[in-house]
Amino acid sequence: MATRRLIHSVRGYSKTACRAIKLTEMAQPATSTGPMYSTQRGGPSRNKSTSKSNTEMPIKCLSTAAVNQRQDRTLEELVFDPRGELCNNNSNAARDNAEFERAINQLNSLQSNEATLLHSVNNPKKNPKLDTLKYLERSGLTMDTLQKLSFIHVSGSKGKGSTCALTESLLRHHGAHTGFYTSPHLVATNERIRVDGQPMSKAKFAKTFWKVFNRLKESQGVEQDMPAYFKFVTILAFHVFVEEQVDVALLEVGIGGEYDCTNVVPNVSTVGIVSLGLEHTDLLGKTLGEIAWQKAGIIKPGSHVFTNVDQPECLEVICQRAQEKKAVLHVVPPTREYFRSEIGAKLWDSFNEIIHLNGSLAIQLASDWLSRTAGPLHHDYNLDKVKLEPKMLLGLQNAHWPGRCQLVEYKGLRLHLDGAHTVESMTVCTEWFVKNIKQSSCPKILIFNRTRGTEYRPLLTLLIRCCDFDMVCFTPNVAFPETTVPSQLMVRISMQNQLLRAKDFATQWTEVCKKENKPDRGQVFDSVTEVFQAIRERYDRNSGQQLEVLVTGSIHLLGATISALSFMEESRT
Repeated sequence: MATRRLIHSVRGYSKTACRAIKLTEMAQPATSTGPMYSTQRGGPSRNKSTSKSNTEMPIKCLSTAAVNQRQDRTLEELVFDPRGELCNNNSNAARDNAEFERAINQLNSLQSNEATLLHSVNNPKKNPKLDTLKYLERSGLTMDTLQKLSFIHVSGSKGKGSTCALTESLLRHHGAHTGFYTSPHLVATNERIRVDGQPMSKAKFAKTFWKVFNRLKESQGVEQDMPAYFKFVTILAFHVFVEEQVDVALLEVGIGGEYDCTNVVPNVSTVGIVSLGLEHTDLLGKTLGEIAWQKAGIIKPGSHVFTNVDQPECLEVICQRAQEKKAVLHVVPPTREYFRSEIGAKLWDSFNEIIHLNGSLAIQLASDWLSRTAGPLHHDYNLDKVKLEPKMLLGLQNAHWPGRCQLVEYKGLRLHLDGAHTVESMTVCTEWFVKNIKQSSCPKILIFNRTRGTEYRPLLTLLIRCCDFDMVCFTPNVAFPETTVPSQLMVRISMQNQLLRAKDFATQWTEVCKKENKPDRGQVFDSVTEVFQAIRERYDRNSGQQLEVLVTGSIHLLGATISALSFMEESRT
């Protein structure tokens, strides 16, 4: 009964706040004095004069419109740096890349975190958090040192990475020196660790990797006593954030929450839980309630917890876990409520699905941290009012999260990139894709794969219903059929098993097509390169006709797509 009253009161708060909404007036000068981000640190300067100019900059909307095609830019640049704000003039790029690949080759030799977590779930004597603490100490990082860092911890089924990315941008636009740890990566592992919004360089990744790896290797009590892949990279991220002395680090949970190795951080006063769905059921539980229990495991005593979860059975569990930790739970209002004014409505249409879904949660997380921190970063934001401050607006508009509801134009292709892998996220993805192609008469192509799980027929059904694709391609998450480049390898799943899964997808697609009375155009390919070779053979790239290509089902598939197209273009030129 107490839990139901808590849910009711929180929902009441949201409704009251919605009625009190007010969109702040926004200064919009006619000219700009320079780029929003420093090309060296990837974020605004922390001195007062620069901080002022950041809040007065002209508005640059994060739009669902495609990035304008630029012949002199690579696909990787268009995906990761669509505005062309970063400086890429590293004369040692070849050497740095070789050192990076050597580090990744060693990292790939470590056991999969997925296998480790499954073992820990089935082995109650195994405590993954104590295991992580052991390796932290061996790597030279004590809990006393980690305690000095401030974290915002975020869990959930879909949108935790984008919520972290938005929150990081909001805090950076308030002058915070930020860290951000996320997974998985698109193309390269260094993307997982970011400082001031930018992935750490490959050179620094390799240098820090060997420092931590050698310490752990030298302190082994027994052979092979090393942390698994994900656990190792998590420890690596902590070392980077300590070295950088970040003001705050955004920490995205890997799998679950309760037993996730990120859940060792002590100094967490602000917690986020994004939308929940059935995923990783072999690890987290078969019901939404069981999954909610795992996700709410990151709640710390006395913390402020913010969520956009709306399923009653999930909210009830989250409320119970919050009460156990004497934490305060807030259900955030819909992001749309921040844009009810006339000017707000115009801005709303310019934002992409990431902001529509998770913008409110990010605003609340950032506002809470800024309200509770001391020193020059402190801001007295009133969380009971749904009001969008100028710096918050700029943080949303300049946020960028590659590979999530992202549309990129490249060499005659309109690439619709989204790593949706649950029913909830695929629903968002297909609705976004349909909206993008509404006025298009160009050929529609689907490229699909899913890394794990068996309940994928609902995903295929959503894709079949969204449009009649002219080509449907199932492929493993590999750019090339045979590669020895460490960063291109899928260590967890053999090539043979990936091909078997691709064939199974094609079989399931055929069956769903019959049920939905739709034409079956499914094909299986050995690699993403072969997919695009088939596309180029069928459609003349010189015809002037753009192809609508939806790539979805797996973040790793998106990375393979970027690598494959980049390689094909290099080979062509």
